[in-house]
Amino acid sequence: MFKNLNRIRAAFAEASKRRRTTRELNELPPEIRKDIGWPQVAQDDEIRLPF
Repeated sequence: MFKNLNRIRAAFAEASKRRRTTRELNELPPEIRKDIGWPQVAQDDEIRLPF
């Protein structure tokens, strides 16, 4: 049971880190986002949890 809880906790931590990174990339100036190939509009409705 604890293995499953740890796996879920790790998944939420990874999702939180991904959201934070996405937010930081979206706050960059448009010129830099274009240079690194970051899309103009991010897909916020995407869910990436492994369970």
